Amino acid sequence: MREALIAHLAAIRQMMRAADQDYAALLAQPIDTAWLQSYDHQRIVNSFLFNYLKIQDKMGAELFRALLREWRELDDDAMPMIDVLNRLEKLGIIDSVQTWDELREVRNAITHEYPDDEALRLANIQMALDGYRHMQAILHRIEERLSGNATTLPGTAP
Repeated sequence: MREALIAHLAAIRQMMRAADQDYAALLAQPIDTAWLQSYDHQRIVNSFLFNYLKIQDKMGAELFRALLREWRELDDDAMPMIDVLNRLEKLGIIDSVQTWDELREVRNAITHEYPDDEALRLANIQMALDGYRHMQAILHRIEERLSGNATTLPGTAP
């Protein structure tokens, strides 16, 4: 089980390294419709959004369950996602189920946007930038817990 968890973390870290470069480039720019007209800028946005989608999917579909299995917090692999999220919230990995749902909604908004609606595209870019910070924090908390730097690990007394 630990091998699967390590593999999921490594894959997410690799995607985040790529996303971090685009994230930094996007934060350094005033993103508006004029900026978005450049093909090079669109490539940065598309690369960042693609990695956002992959990271959010990988965390939700694979990492969270592997983490709960590792900590013996998963009763059944068929456990509904809401129960997985509730456990992660209780363990302090995610801020709240609602926050994770918002990250999922950003993912869905990006997936269903139309390139000719620039106002929507700009809004989605900003939501993805904000959401990415949340995903970075979630991964940091997971890695901190796994490395033993957290004050309380699941299944242990504080």
